[in-house]
Order: sequence, then C-alpha cells, then structure tokens
Amino acid sequence: MIGDLSQREDELGGKTLLVVGLGQIGGRLAQLAKAFDMRVIGLRRDPAAGSGAADAVHKMGELLSILREADFVALTCPLTSETENLIDAKALGRMKPSAHLVNVARGRVVDEPALIEALAVRRIAGAGIDVTAEEPLAPSSPLWGMAHVLITPHTAGETRRYEDNVIEILRDNLGRLWRGEQQLRNQVI
Repeated sequence: MIGDLSQREDELGGKTLLVVGLGQIGGRLAQLAKAFDMRVIGLRRDPAAGSGAADAVHKMGELLSILREADFVALTCPLTSETENLIDAKALGRMKPSAHLVNVARGRVVDEPALIEALAVRRIAGAGIDVTAEEPLAPSSPLWGMAHVLITPHTAGETRRYEDNVIEILRDNLGRLWRGEQQLRNQVI
C-alpha cells in the first residue's frame, strides 16, 4: 500500500472528459464516461447534431477556451484540414498540468514534436497514444522512454468483432447508395 496519498491512482468520478469528435466513437466514449460519473463535454463540427450522452456540446472552434476544463482530452475526430495539428503547442499550453491526452483519432491531429515537449517538461500529466504521425513510431522517438505515456500500435479499435462491424457499415452504405440516399454512415466530409 502506498503511504503517500498523492501517489495513488485517482478516480474518474467527478472528472471532466473532453471528447473532440462526438461522432459514433466519441458518442460511445461519452456514454461509457457517464457510467463512471464523469462530466462530459463534446466538440463536433455541428453541435446542432446533438449531444448524445455529453453534458454539453460545442463547435470545434471553441477548443482552446474549453481545454482548461478538461482532466482528460480524448481525440476521436477524423483527420481533415480542420483537425490536422489541432492539438498543437498552444492547445497543450491551455491544458491543465494534471490533464491527460488520449489520441485514438489519427496521428496528425496532434503536433507530435509539441506533444513530446509538453510531456518532457511535464506540462501535461500524461498521454495514451494509439496513433502517431508516422507509423510505426520510430524506435528513436522519445515517447518510448516516457513512463507517463502509454503507446499502443494503432489497434485500439480492433476487437474480435471489428471486421463484422466494418462489413455491417459497408452493407448499410451499399443499401443507402442503392436507394439513392446521399448520406452515408461514417462519412467524413
């Protein structure tokens, strides 16, 4: 048992999760976070599309003003011209020193050199990274040696049912196209 209470793991309950990209994956993450009694803020291109399980939803342009509220920032957005390097030195500087960044989106959503610098000086508490700018992550990357970084090899979404889920989306989209519908499932505009 750890005697120093500050060295024990913290609880999720009462913490704030910022989900950047409140689509299907981000929406599911929001539901799971609510089960842990977390406050959830979502960012999406079109807040009018709904908040789902999130307590509040804002447009992507409000990121910098909302980052200070988050204990955890989860990136679940697609890579677009709007989201490339979305998390840069300025954004990392707005995060709490106790905050963690989790990237399951695309590597280039984060300015990786800025993240390395922020982690090296403990500007943020840690990061969970499933994607990197270049994959695989170079063996020489400083991220490998950081005890407060968890790295997975772009496999966070690969469950036993992954292929079944992808086939279902494909079948659904083929049906939509057959019916002449314009909106596809998981479509990135």
